[in-house]
Amino acid sequence: MTRDEITQNFLLSKKQQNLIEKYLVFLKQHNSHTNLVGKSTMVQPWISHVLDSLQILPHIKTKNASILDMGTGAGLPGVILNICGHSNVTLIDSNGKKINFIKLINSELDLNLNPVLGRLEKINNLRFDFITSRALASLDKLFTYSQKYLKKNTVLIFLKGKTVNEEINFVRKKWFFDINKHQSISDQRGSILIIKNLKKND
Repeated sequence: MTRDEITQNFLLSKKQQNLIEKYLVFLKQHNSHTNLVGKSTMVQPWISHVLDSLQILPHIKTKNASILDMGTGAGLPGVILNICGHSNVTLIDSNGKKINFIKLINSELDLNLNPVLGRLEKINNLRFDFITSRALASLDKLFTYSQKYLKKNTVLIFLKGKTVNEEINFVRKKWFFDINKHQSISDQRGSILIIKNLKKND
């Protein structure tokens, strides 16, 4: 999919396109001296990063819903979701350089992100409507991290790679959940998992 096809597909305004382009410029500059994303992913960043993040949008209907981006890294998908109108995005990462990059992006692009430096397992008293994650950890670990951030009807949206089926089979032994799996549109080996009603088996 080309950049133009992506922008048309997701009805991105000129302002949103410009903000995404600026974000990618900053990402490329800072990635040269701070390891924010894998170098190979910057060959076609509109597919590997932007499209990968945009494909979450149809699964979050409410623009003011609270969203947690766990282990956000360079701010993906959180920054892209915020640029696309989701106003209540918290991005957590334990890496100070990555959170500093997100703070810079927040200021330079005049976004309204809430970056938080800390370990997911040590942050308390936060609850979210949606929890997203991309290339952070195994499904079992993601469930463990997510547990303390759940409201009654929280929806988990995880972008997973080629081991997704093995991971789902493994977590079924320890967790109860409802799951919908969708084919990733940015990588044919990937999947988007939509998970509801997560509970640990007693």
